[in-house]
Amino acid sequence: MELLITSRKKLVRQKIVDAVRDVIGRALEAYHAPAKIREFEYVDQGTNETVYLSTGARYSVLHVGDKRFFFDRLTGRFDGTCTSLQVGVADGLELCD
Repeated sequence: MELLITSRKKLVRQKIVDAVRDVIGRALEAYHAPAKIREFEYVDQGTNETVYLSTGARYSVLHVGDKRFFFDRLTGRFDGTCTSLQVGVADGLELCD
């Protein structure tokens, strides 16, 4: 029974930590506070590929081609990757709003 209580405590703690990080991140975004790295855009003249960085309330996102690399805005730690939705669409179907 103690294992269940310990995991519940950890779950509650993690939810509180996430909520606090979200509030701090939104406040930083509202006041346009700088992230660990600033937004930029670079176009490689050889390949014509664009690399740029965008920032949000919780993450700084590095865009390289169709890949996105997410970094925690408060700590700067790498958090994960994803690809754009258009890459996963079969046969080049158009996306509609």
